[in-house]
Amino acid sequence: MSDDRPARRGDAAPTGVDLLPVSVAWGDRWYDPAVGLLWNPAGSFAPAVRDASVHLLPQSAWYAFGLLERGRPDDLERATVVLDAVLSHQYDRPGTPWHGTFSRVAEAPEPSAGAVEWVDYDPNWRQFIGTTLLVVLRHHERTLDPVLVARIDAALDLVVRGEPVGRVGAAYTNIAALKSVLEVEVGARHDDPALRAAGEQLASEVVARFERNGGPDEYNSPTYYGIDLLGFALWRTTTSSPRLAAWGASLEAGLWRELALFFHADLGNLAGPFDRTYGMDMGRYLAAVGLWWWQHFGLAAAPLPDVTADAIPHGHDLLAGPLVARLAGAVPRDAVEFLVGFEGVRQIERVLPGPPERVATAWLEEDLALGGMGGPGAGPGSGQCAPATVHWRLPGGAGVAGVGTIRFHCDDPTAARAVDAALTITTTPAGGDSGDETGGVGGGSPAEASFLIDAPPGPDGAPLLEPSMVGPGRWDLPGLPLQVHTTGTLAGVAAFGTGLLVTFRAPAAGHRVVLRRVGGA
Repeated sequence: MSDDRPARRGDAAPTGVDLLPVSVAWGDRWYDPAVGLLWNPAGSFAPAVRDASVHLLPQSAWYAFGLLERGRPDDLERATVVLDAVLSHQYDRPGTPWHGTFSRVAEAPEPSAGAVEWVDYDPNWRQFIGTTLLVVLRHHERTLDPVLVARIDAALDLVVRGEPVGRVGAAYTNIAALKSVLEVEVGARHDDPALRAAGEQLASEVVARFERNGGPDEYNSPTYYGIDLLGFALWRTTTSSPRLAAWGASLEAGLWRELALFFHADLGNLAGPFDRTYGMDMGRYLAAVGLWWWQHFGLAAAPLPDVTADAIPHGHDLLAGPLVARLAGAVPRDAVEFLVGFEGVRQIERVLPGPPERVATAWLEEDLALGGMGGPGAGPGSGQCAPATVHWRLPGGAGVAGVGTIRFHCDDPTAARAVDAALTITTTPAGGDSGDETGGVGGGSPAEASFLIDAPPGPDGAPLLEPSMVGPGRWDLPGLPLQVHTTGTLAGVAAFGTGLLVTFRAPAAGHRVVLRRVGGA
């Protein structure tokens, strides 16, 4: 590792600071004693929750567990208030799809006929809050008032009985992992062998898919890999099932090895492609998987933004810190060296059987990481899915975080392949054949494609990226000159936030773009 490697934002925070006290203190900042819950922290849940004047429920439950773990004077009293407030927002409405879940936020009106999932209610609050309540009982039941314990027990029963049959399949890895341990443990507490068996069966299906794919179905997700690790750690530590305990240890180790393969330690990021992501640079938003790095390797080594900032993008996930601090286990020795230092150039290819079948590829070299997703199951490169990605090191420590990123976007099916230091992207107009790395003739009108090129501002706050850096066949980005071969026509280059939005119009067959570093392999 070179001595002039640019500092990441996490390096600015105090070193040697433990995850538990920092994450609980973050919750202290947002606690509202008037309602016993946490306000939506600055920078969190944007743009999904546009109003900061709302109170969060899963995050408040995480905070309550953190208070019990910290154990300062009055922490037990406050944790009791928070848990009581969270429980008061559970729905008990048999026959509705929101039966057993909790308010999306405390201020949300109760759903009614025609309610829309994810908008009017979040069904996964059952699993996020339910597993937190389970951990609370596992580690602090004896310190809690018996009346509160009884309420938690009833809430857990309602969580598992209220879950609609068939909503959560094994391919929904992070929620399935949480659901399975809930069923096993609630079945144990209520002496229900059928419920325990159902939980073990779901877990066995998660294991089978993980072993077949080489990782979770929601592939390479910096946020949901953090929840997958939580689920597998719960299997390992918070279960009466020997089968779940053994599976949890195995899958947890397997996921760490997969993370090690895709992690570029010098860039402080997982290389793409990403099935689901809320950002491109983990030094600029809080991805839950970074909390596990912090617990194992310390804050300075963790791929995280500045946790001392007043506003942390996606910072609500910092409140899961107490669970991570309590449940984190060992990291496999063969993964550690890749997780703390860059171990050299590597080409990665993963065939994901699905369905749908996809192929993930990545190329990592000293200061560059490329990622691509293709195959018969290629879908649109939009929303949380990022099938074509670039991370690179900015020169001389430019920018606050020192990392630039490129993300491709198109509403048509998109296939990308990262091989030998080049990224090849093709799209197929909707209604045509699924795209692969060689393209294809589609049956619809091709959608416009765009690249979001992003970099943090310089130390003086001025943007590092200028529209003049982007031309039809060459992009002279700071630290990354690229040759750009495309079948499309450059339609525009405009400033977009701290970066540039580059758009292309496609010919009838769709887009084909090849990005290759000038002077590269």
